[in-house]
Amino acid sequence: MSTDVWSGSELTVTSAGFATAGLVPDVELDGHPLVVRRVDDTTVVATLPDSPGQHMLRLLAPDVDSKAIALQLRGFDQRVAGPLISGRTEPGRDSRYLFGSGPTSLRRWNLVTNKAIDFADSVHAVSCTRGVGPAPNAGELALLTGGCATGRWMVWRTEPLGPLSDTTPDMTDHFVAILRTGRWIVLTASHFSLHACDAGTCTSDSIPGTAGSDVVRSPRGDRAVLLAQAIGDPQTPGVPVVDIAVGSIGYRIPALSAAQGAAFSPDGDTLYLAGDSAATFALVAVRASDGAGLISRRLDYAPCAVAVDPSRPWLFVAGVVPSPSPPHSVLQVFDRRTMNSLTTLHVVSDTAFGLNLCRIASDPIGRRVYVVDTWAGEHNPTAHAQLYSFETPP
Repeated sequence: MSTDVWSGSELTVTSAGFATAGLVPDVELDGHPLVVRRVDDTTVVATLPDSPGQHMLRLLAPDVDSKAIALQLRGFDQRVAGPLISGRTEPGRDSRYLFGSGPTSLRRWNLVTNKAIDFADSVHAVSCTRGVGPAPNAGELALLTGGCATGRWMVWRTEPLGPLSDTTPDMTDHFVAILRTGRWIVLTASHFSLHACDAGTCTSDSIPGTAGSDVVRSPRGDRAVLLAQAIGDPQTPGVPVVDIAVGSIGYRIPALSAAQGAAFSPDGDTLYLAGDSAATFALVAVRASDGAGLISRRLDYAPCAVAVDPSRPWLFVAGVVPSPSPPHSVLQVFDRRTMNSLTTLHVVSDTAFGLNLCRIASDPIGRRVYVVDTWAGEHNPTAHAQLYSFETPP
């Protein structure tokens, strides 16, 4: 039996002493009985409360040692105000660092220390954009370099910070996602504009989308999914996924009318999306190559972000329960191998994520996962990012 587990999860206990026919032992946490079900002759499962911290567990059954043992439940830890950062953010090579728009210039935010440093004003024109854009590879950014009036969206590496290429002259007050040489997406208030240039010939395709929030690219560099509150039209329903090599929409995912969170598996084989499904919300997993459906799960909240843990088989979905008022936030943890829910962690705070932009970041070394909430509108130099911290089991 593991003694360091997710808060609100199920605890499996095995003992030969349970073999007595029909016996279901009593399991107490801090003196309070837990709901227990029998799995087989020697195994029972107890449902744990969502109550992070150290507790004392005791089994009460004949022929079983009733000595109390310490049990550590991992879950929501705290919410703190982060630095002044507005709009879309992008991780560096180290997922514990986020890059975003500060009051006057590009900022790098260390999530572990909650400290930020500023770069030169000329690197990224923060006042006329809504954050930074994604670039072809991990640890790269798409930045509007050279000012609002004469600048160009360029790819920059992050560590050390330096320009890589001058990619597109297209302008927008949102952001540009650069997928590879000759492939980019311009996000505006009403649509995604997909551009493809090969051997001097360029094409473009406009995909309607309101409250567009992100373009999530595959680690293989072959697919990218478009996230928005609403996307497409009645003639072309479903969440669009771009075939980057071809430079056009490769397929759509009809199980969702729009997605607000998405992540690819580390090998790029599977795409996970969370968003609107009919009159409810759902998490779906599809084959990334062609969109073939694999599995789906209903969600009891409005999702805002999806992420895979880089070192363990966990899938995180962050979201908000809007009613009853006031809204409250949750982080649900799934087992990627089965897509079964492991726990739903509830945030205890006077603020909620999921009402603006949110992003999930992992810190495997520190055994933490973070949800970052940033301002979603036009650049706001007075808006603080909010940092929600969760502890994870080993």
